[in-house]
Amino acid sequence: MRGRITASQLARRAVVYVRQSTTMQVFENTESTHRQYGLAERARALGWSADHIDVIDEDLGRSGASTDGRAGFERLRDGVAHGRVGAVFAIEVSRLARSSEDWQRLLSLCAIAEVVVVDENVIYDPADKDDKLLLDIKGTMSEAELHWLGLRMHGARQSKARRGELRFSIPTGYVWSDGSLQMDPDQAVQSALRNVFSRFTVEPSAWAVVKWARETGQKFPTRRSYADGTTEVQWKPLGQTRLHEILNNPIYAGTYAFGRRPVRKALVDGEVRTVRPSGRDPEQWAVCIHQAHPGYIDWQTFMSNQKKLRDNLARMTGASRGAPREGSALLQGLVVCGRCGRRMTVNYGGARNLGPYYVCPGERDKGETLCWTTQGARIDSAVQELFLQTMVPPELDLSLAVEREVGAQASALEQHWKLRLEQANYEARRAERRYKAVDPDNRVVARTLEVDWEQRLRELAELERQYEQAKRERRVELTKQDRSRVLALAHDLPRVWRATSTLPAERKAMLRLVIEVIALTPVEVPQRITRVQVQWKSGAVTELHVARPSQKDRLRTSAQAVQRVRVLAAQGLRDEQIAARLDQEGIRTGRDRTWNTWAVKWVRQHYAIERVAKDAPRSKRMPARDDAGRYSVAAVAARFGVSIHIVRRWLTKDVLTVEWEPHRNNKRVGWITLDIDSERRAASLARLARRRRSKRSSASSARRARPSR
Repeated sequence: MRGRITASQLARRAVVYVRQSTTMQVFENTESTHRQYGLAERARALGWSADHIDVIDEDLGRSGASTDGRAGFERLRDGVAHGRVGAVFAIEVSRLARSSEDWQRLLSLCAIAEVVVVDENVIYDPADKDDKLLLDIKGTMSEAELHWLGLRMHGARQSKARRGELRFSIPTGYVWSDGSLQMDPDQAVQSALRNVFSRFTVEPSAWAVVKWARETGQKFPTRRSYADGTTEVQWKPLGQTRLHEILNNPIYAGTYAFGRRPVRKALVDGEVRTVRPSGRDPEQWAVCIHQAHPGYIDWQTFMSNQKKLRDNLARMTGASRGAPREGSALLQGLVVCGRCGRRMTVNYGGARNLGPYYVCPGERDKGETLCWTTQGARIDSAVQELFLQTMVPPELDLSLAVEREVGAQASALEQHWKLRLEQANYEARRAERRYKAVDPDNRVVARTLEVDWEQRLRELAELERQYEQAKRERRVELTKQDRSRVLALAHDLPRVWRATSTLPAERKAMLRLVIEVIALTPVEVPQRITRVQVQWKSGAVTELHVARPSQKDRLRTSAQAVQRVRVLAAQGLRDEQIAARLDQEGIRTGRDRTWNTWAVKWVRQHYAIERVAKDAPRSKRMPARDDAGRYSVAAVAARFGVSIHIVRRWLTKDVLTVEWEPHRNNKRVGWITLDIDSERRAASLARLARRRRSKRSSASSARRARPSR
């Protein structure tokens, strides 16, 4: 039956499969698409009626390299497998599949289901060995052709990229001009980018730059390109994602880079997936041409920015320092273990409020115990004092540095605002000229241009308002008084350090400017101490020794507190008076709590301190009734033969009426008024309580009398 159509095949449906690889081919290669749709006429000529011919064109714009995302091909294969299809029409094998695996699977189904494959000239029977061989060869050539096409296209891109001439989507701040990258002609765009890069050099993290941009009201430009070739700059708040894209892009360093993150296939959890490398190592880039175009920063600054971003990553393994955070641990990210060299992490005391701890995890991830741990308060205090004593720069150098930095930042911000205002003024004037140039009788165009002019004027007014607010609130322009205050604070570093407005993250950032790393090593003999080795950025190392008391020593009452208890007891004060005096003097217990009578008594007994004062006079017994005839809680309990706890329960349930008043030395005493109704209710409840108590007593006696088995 080779080359023929059988009656059973004509009884089933004929499927015309139409596919183009890309959307561009759909719009440009219209003749190929027309020829594929024309196969429906060939199906009618071979004997299929029009209502038995299906055209599957859902895969237009889809690659034939695999079946991923090709719903049309899946529908075709499902129809063949379920016996609904008698013939498959395709202009060539490459339209059906460019993968030998997909092609062979379809041919196997067609051979079993007795489905023919038809192109413009030939009818193939996959069940016939000769036709199957020919179809196999065509499928193999189609797959190889895709590979050859890819090699040629990739080679051409690589060759053009090596010359720095391959065009690709460029970030905001650059434009293509005369075949090379040039800086954006808009000076406001250039100013915004330079401000961001300069700010990242002084801020501890990218997030700090984002906060600075929000506080100063600075927005970041985005140049949008349109299909007609025009572009427009839009100003938006700077986000952290966008900032990372800027800092990680080597184009801003004047480097032409291509192939930083090549796509490759890999096995992930037993499945083939497309993966991309991080692209952080320039040695792995396909093309890297330095000084290919003007840069906003140099290559050395770009690499230092990458190192800073990597160090700020918070990893559970402690491999990087992490960005300065708001925790109270001053040396977070700086400390390493002097025993094993691992970076130490920070834990906090939790509910016990014991402060930060520096912990070396050791081989804990492999099931081992912690290397060691130490409390951080004493170490933080020692390093803090060392830092404040060391950082005393010459007055003249400091004054010049502060003056230069403050002036540069203020000038950069002011220049940025002026450029944006200048651009907004230009846009408003251009909109005005366009409106005035149109024929007044052409109202359709005139109304549109009038709306655009009004919108530009509103944008200009809003920008001027933001600029005035920034000058007033965020000090875009610094006065002489502002400069004097900044210089005064710069000379008084301890005052700035200890100010309540200085955040913990800011103190940590100050330390990281001058300290590279701090090694902590435990020393047990001749006494328990921690050896602290501070390595400065200059390479110098300073060694400190900090006491490392045990848990028992940390909770021990201080010698000052013991001495005060001894003195106050000798003066004839009682324990409660001593506790009040210690709290007034700000002296705390060993557990950092306030004092009470029992704490003072424990200290006296433990340190053998004799009490000179006599016992406090005992308070007089509370009367059963007051002058108004009201009963005390104990008197009511005695009157009805119940316990005090039962009377208190009656009070919570409003069975009795109580009035709370101070009496003698007691701050709060309850007096109960018994009238006829309340006395009747109390008596009834008392009888019920006595019956329940009697039943419980009888049951208990019965259990005790029961013989054991």
